[in-house]
Amino acid sequence: MVMTAMMFVAFAICIAAAVNVSRRLVVSSECEAFGRVWTKAVLSEYDVHLLEDFSIMAYFGNDSDVSSKLNNYLRYSARGKLDAAITGANADLTGYELGDPDNFRKALRLGFTSSAASELINGRGRSYRDLDSGEGYDEEGRIINDRVVLDTLPSGGAGGSISADTLTENAKSLGDENTLRARITGAGAEFLLIQRCFDNHVTASDDRDHFFVNEWEYIIKGSPDDEVNYRSVRRRLFLARNALNLVSLYKDPVKVEAVISAAELITPGPLGLLTQVLIAEAWAALETEVDLQDLYTDGRVPVLKTPEQWKTGLGAVLDSDNVRKKLDDESKENLRENRSAIDGISRSIRNTAQIKEGLNYDEYLMIMILAMNGNTRLLRVMDLVQINMKYRYYRDFNLMEYYTGTRFTLDVNGRSHVFEDAYK
Repeated sequence: MVMTAMMFVAFAICIAAAVNVSRRLVVSSECEAFGRVWTKAVLSEYDVHLLEDFSIMAYFGNDSDVSSKLNNYLRYSARGKLDAAITGANADLTGYELGDPDNFRKALRLGFTSSAASELINGRGRSYRDLDSGEGYDEEGRIINDRVVLDTLPSGGAGGSISADTLTENAKSLGDENTLRARITGAGAEFLLIQRCFDNHVTASDDRDHFFVNEWEYIIKGSPDDEVNYRSVRRRLFLARNALNLVSLYKDPVKVEAVISAAELITPGPLGLLTQVLIAEAWAALETEVDLQDLYTDGRVPVLKTPEQWKTGLGAVLDSDNVRKKLDDESKENLRENRSAIDGISRSIRNTAQIKEGLNYDEYLMIMILAMNGNTRLLRVMDLVQINMKYRYYRDFNLMEYYTGTRFTLDVNGRSHVFEDAYK
């Protein structure tokens, strides 16, 4: 009987141990199942405006808020479940901040599919704004003066841009719109975001409210003053086009001969070389002004022009202040006396009325954006997302308070269960 009792007790102990192990396994299994569901629940709370406006999936929160939600889920789901010993849930979202450039770039890649990329590269979705010819600045020039807003921008006001010389050289190397589009296609999702979601002085991306008029120009210059961005980019465009027009002029023997002949009539002798340079530079500048008018009215301008694509004549150059103010009295008198002969020279140069080839305003600005430092460019793109989200929806919007993934730990029955997931 003693032996039987000992065997019965041993058997009861084994049963109790087996029940306890089974209970722990069941609780552990349930926690694993619930944890996977809860990660999806946290990620499902993405910001709809951020997704609709910028194709970015991220949710608002912090460690404390997410932990509180998880503890509520845990208490509700584990209540009465085999006497599970629950000590709580702890979230750690470090490394998933949308304000981190790497995470932002990943979110863009997720948001822009290959079909969207193909559609944007083919030039769909942008409309001509018809603001002005680019000669003045007629819009409401908004400025960000709030120090808190400026200090919390992802770029932190970091400087950096590109020079007109860089634009000139890159325009020469790219050459035409097909080559440029091929470069944009392989350059990353941020370029698709720029084309789909941000305006510039000539074209608009959509009909939503935008804080800045000149958003592409902001990416290039980075000033909190909208007008400063516009004028800075216009100046770079002028200098680059002026340099390219000088190259085109000197490649045309007919124009070079016309410049030399006119200079000899105006300033005979050795000083005529200075007059040649003056006329050539003034002619390139006058052609550049016409180019910019075309660009700001959604026209196209070839990178390097053929003689048939030149638009201005020598007579208009000699009548301009750029030439007349720099001539001495004797040269001005020679110009007056020989004007008929010079007009005869000018008539030998053919001008075109309209050009359908070349790059438009968007494409010239995209060359600048492509030439920028990649980190600076991405941070300014992030600036614009934050600025527009503040302007449209939430005054206190901050990319660092939004997350692209979640990570948390559940402590149940003395065991830690770690869960981690992100948007895919």
